[in-house]
Amino acid sequence: MNHKARRDSHGHRRELERARRDVTVAQSRARTEASRSRQRTVLARKRQGREIALVDLVDRLLDGGVVIHGDITLAVADVDLLYVGLRALVASVETLERDFGVSMSARSASLRSDAF
Repeated sequence: MNHKARRDSHGHRRELERARRDVTVAQSRARTEASRSRQRTVLARKRQGREIALVDLVDRLLDGGVVIHGDITLAVADVDLLYVGLRALVASVETLERDFGVSMSARSASLRSDAF
């Protein structure tokens, strides 16, 4: 095989490789776009089924009550210097009276209950 034929064969091989690469890239982009389209569709369906007003969400939380619990420890060189524990109950007055047996009087700000 002479030099010119070898060069033409090599150039033809490069063109085939470039064409294959272009097809692969195009297929990859098409798969990526199809995946994004499916994700957008799924998210849109989830949003439609889960739309809720903030007022409704707060009402649900207060009706059932929410307990917030957290611990913070400040340490230096593996020596605990400060510990803060937090426990908070957030609920409506009606929920406290109904579920926890706490009696809250309009005349008095004190809580009367053994539930705590």
